Amino acid sequence: MTNLSLLAPLVLKAASNGKPRRFSILAYSGGLLSVSGFDNPVVVDLAGLEAGASVPILIDHTPATDTTIGQTNAIVNDGRSLRLSGNVTGQSQRVRDVIAQADSGYEWQASIGCSVEAQDRVADGVSVTVNGQTFIGPIIVARRSVLRETSVLPIGADSTTTVNLAATAATLKGNNMTFEEWAIEQKIELEGLSPAVVAILQQAYEQASKTSTPASPTAQAAALLDLRAAAAADHDRILKINSVSIGFPAIAATAIRLGWSAIETENHVLKASRLMNTPSNRAYCNNDVATSSAHISAALMVRAGYSNAAEKQFGERVMEQSKSLHGASLVDMCRASLAADGKDCPTERSQMLRASLSTGSMPVALGDSANKILAEAYKQAPSAWKSFAAVKSSANFKTQTSIRPTFAGDLDQLPPGGNIKHGNFTEETYDWSIDTFAKQFQIDRRDIVNDDASVFSDVVPGLARAAARSLNSLVITKLLANAGTFFGSGNSNYFDGAATNLQASSLATAIKMLRQMTDTEGNLLDLAPSVLLVPPELEQTALGLINSSEVARQTATDGQLPTGNTFKDVAKVVVEPRLSTATFSGYSAVAWYLFSDPRNAAVIVGFLDGMESPTLESFGLDHDINTLSFGFRVYHDYGCALADYRAAIRSKGAA
Repeated sequence: MTNLSLLAPLVLKAASNGKPRRFSILAYSGGLLSVSGFDNPVVVDLAGLEAGASVPILIDHTPATDTTIGQTNAIVNDGRSLRLSGNVTGQSQRVRDVIAQADSGYEWQASIGCSVEAQDRVADGVSVTVNGQTFIGPIIVARRSVLRETSVLPIGADSTTTVNLAATAATLKGNNMTFEEWAIEQKIELEGLSPAVVAILQQAYEQASKTSTPASPTAQAAALLDLRAAAAADHDRILKINSVSIGFPAIAATAIRLGWSAIETENHVLKASRLMNTPSNRAYCNNDVATSSAHISAALMVRAGYSNAAEKQFGERVMEQSKSLHGASLVDMCRASLAADGKDCPTERSQMLRASLSTGSMPVALGDSANKILAEAYKQAPSAWKSFAAVKSSANFKTQTSIRPTFAGDLDQLPPGGNIKHGNFTEETYDWSIDTFAKQFQIDRRDIVNDDASVFSDVVPGLARAAARSLNSLVITKLLANAGTFFGSGNSNYFDGAATNLQASSLATAIKMLRQMTDTEGNLLDLAPSVLLVPPELEQTALGLINSSEVARQTATDGQLPTGNTFKDVAKVVVEPRLSTATFSGYSAVAWYLFSDPRNAAVIVGFLDGMESPTLESFGLDHDINTLSFGFRVYHDYGCALADYRAAIRSKGAA
């Protein structure tokens, strides 16, 4: 599950005639979003957005009594846009402070919090229709998400949002009508209108409130037509801007905010398109440089020594376009990110770093490149368990009950008109669950200034290897613990004695035991050896048994016995040092295991939502007022259990 925060316009409406103060939020209009933590623009599929009967409205994402402003009583999702509205119910001093500043004209901003539970990646150049709009990849479509909460934040809008916050207390003379009530009477819906159009309506309302002499019906009709025409024209302008700026969300947001026409917007898009296809050697702080977060991510991966992985992830085109950044310092990359976002580049370095590391392309690039390096390093880390354990997925952290793969028995012949027998698996189950393992780290602002990219070349890969080691240790801990005598003579999967040390005769015994394994009904399971798991002390012996082409003649009089190795390639040798490490309870330097195919699930490893790699989340420079650092946290949700005792054999290797 991935968290998604959408910045949206917020309107706090004043109370009137004893009615509670209300708020309204145009949460989402169905278009492209530039979201921190995602490497491409995001489209939330409104058809797959879930929301409860009400959503809490908080201050700064803090769930507490004194930070609760109210809750929604209307959530409108028409498949093309999402609107929220409700009553302000909070009575604390913090809530009163928010309202007071809103009444004074402060532009608060709303942050709509969603959890993304399923997403699709749309490849470069591929078109997709979502929310009644057509988009061209590369984009990410959040196919299934859940609306969790909405918060009021004391931060200004960035380049991807516009904020319209007003709390108008004025009333029309003589009839006590508020601006919102006046708009309703005029059949004008305020939600969804741009700030410019709302400002025009505000002027019309205030003009009407200054006079007690009503306008003539003809004048009223003409004024109403003018207002509606202005609103319609603004809606039409925004639609055309979104149409001509597909793939360039930052340009679209700037155009809507600054009031550009569709033609003016299209000119900026064409200019940016030409620059995207022509590598530029201009100064990093020049706003004409069409650098994207993907180019910066690719450059960071190259600096960390992951060039091949970067080319695989981003393709030749992005790699070629980002060449000018491959040797750039982290400070220059920060400048390039501001250019990518269409923002002015401060001349003072500290201000420039703060601007680039708070929002926009640079935080996205840092998080994206770190995530890709993490996944690549984790994939390369040694993981012996992958050779003998089955992988399962869990939707939550609750204890799961699964059925052993070998429970079923053979199918029974069905005579004409006969009844099909029921299979019984009451005692053929096992329980397992997953847990969370995590760690956090930070890039100090000084690391950026000093051009120290070791976090990408050393720290992130180190965390990936640590995540792999933690899982390796959990699997071997479970294996050696032998819960409930999983490996025991009663299960016909364990043998001991002086002759059970790893050698040809004991290996033959283990293979025979595995091949003769039966279910509870006595049916052969047709299991075959796949993996010979040994500690380092037995590595040479195991390789000799499995990989040798021939075996030595024991005596000069052993006749015409064949000299070929009968065990050659019968199984894959896997070495796990934890089996004989003293810090693991039950360790042994002589015990060894013979596993059948991993799909038979002697051991299972489970992951939350099937996410086999650890997850990395990043936080901008302004995430913690007490530090000047860019933060990361890595977490991995997994668990392990012994599952089907019939699928493996253990030898004690000694008497």
